[in-house]
Amino acid sequence: MANIFRKVYSVVGVLILAGYVLQLYFIAAGIFTIANADDNQKSVYSAFQNADNFMGLHAFNGWLVGILIIVFFAISFGARLPRRTIGLNGLLVVLYVVQFVLAHTGIAALSALHGVNALVLIGLTGYLTGSNWAFGRRVAPATSFKSEPSPTPR
Repeated sequence: MANIFRKVYSVVGVLILAGYVLQLYFIAAGIFTIANADDNQKSVYSAFQNADNFMGLHAFNGWLVGILIIVFFAISFGARLPRRTIGLNGLLVVLYVVQFVLAHTGIAALSALHGVNALVLIGLTGYLTGSNWAFGRRVAPATSFKSEPSPTPR
């Protein structure tokens, strides 16, 4: 049964990583919509309205990613992962809560850490998914053997 949970854990990890890619796409699309506006009031206003759609998608997708992170944490118990890994999954949940708070501080310099925290979330999720991958063959780590001294000719 734990093997099934490990596979589900791997799939959810990939879904979270795909969600992060969408997050980056949506926020970049919103920013570039504004940045590419002509320098007049009507064009800038229109760009902000269009960018708002991308920002809304970014926020909605953020909620979906958060739900997946909580599921990821819960599955780590069913997959019987080591305590350290379960702890890192718990840290991922905490970092997501921090991510949500940073997005809503209202202080630009503090909210800018939202992007830095996102990089930490991406890295940690990638590490957890990759190091606990349940599909394909596992290659045993290379071990170094002590070479036996070659016999000396007599």
